[in-house]
Amino acid sequence: MARPKRKNDSPETRQRIIQAARLEFAEQGIIAPLEAIAARCGIKRPSLLHHFPSKQALIAAVTDDILRMARERLISTISDQTGDYAATMQNIFGVLRQLELEEKGVGGVLVHAMLAEEDGGPVTTKMGEFIDIIYASSVMAGKNKTHNPEEFRAAIAHLVIGEATRVALGNRAETLWGKGDALTPLFTNYFLDPDDKK
Repeated sequence: MARPKRKNDSPETRQRIIQAARLEFAEQGIIAPLEAIAARCGIKRPSLLHHFPSKQALIAAVTDDILRMARERLISTISDQTGDYAATMQNIFGVLRQLELEEKGVGGVLVHAMLAEEDGGPVTTKMGEFIDIIYASSVMAGKNKTHNPEEFRAAIAHLVIGEATRVALGNRAETLWGKGDALTPLFTNYFLDPDDKK
């Protein structure tokens, strides 16, 4: 006879752990202790380790969850195109900001995780895949004809990582950047038609 499932074995517990970890990692960085994450979702460290055998496994699950949500929203935004390329691209680059409004801690976790991992780590690789979706969508729309492909992809990466950093900093972003936004001229250069720039 199989033993009855305990409350802490449920998929809901796993999701609560991921949400708690996202918030702790966003606030404290990847150094956030497992005990703090467990306490935030009302369980003990051994229960957390039952679901995620190591901190690396938990970091991977949290970043996978964030990038899954971001990809879903990105694909939805791309499929909802209205024919206004500039507006669509602004919505695409706003995906992380919108996700942060709904799921606090998204930007902080991505930035901390990318900075903490080795070269070519899983978070950076998955972020690269996210950037590739944006790049492919832009190429299909045919708006990059005047730009070198490598330079164009680098501009997209710069915009995405810049947005993630800005989201991660929250209110502190304005203290560092001021009210200006260096990403807007980059966006304008790559994603607006010359007639739209006037």
